[in-house]
Amino acid sequence: MYKKLLVVTVGALALMACSSSPETPDAETASTGSTQQAICEPAKAMPGSWQPAEVTPEAKQAAVLATASMDGGHSLKEIHSVEQQVVAGMNYKVNFTIEDGEAYSTVVFRSLKGEYKLISVQPQALVDECNKSE
Repeated sequence: MYKKLLVVTVGALALMACSSSPETPDAETASTGSTQQAICEPAKAMPGSWQPAEVTPEAKQAAVLATASMDGGHSLKEIHSVEQQVVAGMNYKVNFTIEDGEAYSTVVFRSLKGEYKLISVQPQALVDECNKSE
């Protein structure tokens, strides 16, 4: 029993050692003697995070719902950007302008049954101010 465990453990360690690649210094590290270097990788989207999206009929419906909920009977002029977040349904974050040129940002939830629920509507200036403080 112990011999089998020992053989499996040694084999696993050997495979791990063989699969790791040796680090080779790049030209800058070799010339300066420094072993520190920046690790620059493109930002990868995390599952469940906000992702840029196209202006789909669903995103447009979210903006129309937000516009209709605003006081004053406004109408949607233009959608500038859309982000979506997969949840138990879909969240849409839509940046848009209304007919008078005022910019707004809205978050609307679309359930799996296709029902829309307005989460928030804010002037874009307030959203930008929040983003500066982060």
